[in-house]
Amino acid sequence: MKKWWVILGSVLVGLICLQLWLLRGTPGEALRTKQLRSDIAYSDVPTLLVPGWGGNGWTYSKLIEYYQKENIAQKTMTIHVTPTGKVKVQGSVANKKNALIQLIFDWNYTKDYQPQTKWLQQVLTRLHRDYHVDKLNVIAHSWGGSALIHALADSSSLQKEIAFPKVILLGTPIDESVDENTSYAKAQTKASTDKNYQRLLKKFKEFDPLASIDFYNLMGSVDGEKTDGSVPNVQSLFLKNIIHPNWSKYYQAVYTNTDYTDLHQSAKVLDTMDKILWNNRPLAWHH
Repeated sequence: MKKWWVILGSVLVGLICLQLWLLRGTPGEALRTKQLRSDIAYSDVPTLLVPGWGGNGWTYSKLIEYYQKENIAQKTMTIHVTPTGKVKVQGSVANKKNALIQLIFDWNYTKDYQPQTKWLQQVLTRLHRDYHVDKLNVIAHSWGGSALIHALADSSSLQKEIAFPKVILLGTPIDESVDENTSYAKAQTKASTDKNYQRLLKKFKEFDPLASIDFYNLMGSVDGEKTDGSVPNVQSLFLKNIIHPNWSKYYQAVYTNTDYTDLHQSAKVLDTMDKILWNNRPLAWHH
């Protein structure tokens, strides 16, 4: 019996150590100012990196490392949110070109994305109040994107305090009641049973952002199917139903042979996102 307690204790210690390792922020490397690239636009607008369910410091590590290696962007701030919602900030974005803000939820295994919605509101409020962020680009994965959309919809003050020039959503479900075998056109003829989506429809009728938002809806496809293996593309396409052309532009792309994880790691998606955020090279989009 004692042997089993020892084994169980060792497993628990191992899991705790793994979780602590996963919560480490990716090391930041400053831009090499003498090697700035002529094909990159270096901007004062920082970019917030929001992980999805179960995401951690590992989620955007490849993205950060790649952009830093290529001298495209630099991670200058890490934000941790504790399970009780306390926001802890390290670093700064002041006078930092193409700054990346790595957001890490210390416990991201919740039953839904409602806690992350509230935490994101606290993070955005803190960025505006204490770090004078009034313009912010966002990359958000899966439920992290869902939480972001709800955080903005639920806060009229944030809509007026921070402009969001570019929001990139990676495999983000908006209406989770739609089956992956149902086409987007067919889904429009059916009543949604997703209460969160129904709330969004009502909230976005009153949505009044500080400035126009460009939404980039990036989705994956595995084995030729219309899903990244976790999120059906049709659920992401419902973003089109809640935004309005008076204050937004919409772009979408589907990447073949790209699964749920690839959306924040594969070279082709990373290349697209750097063009969206920091480059004026034209991209082909489906509206």
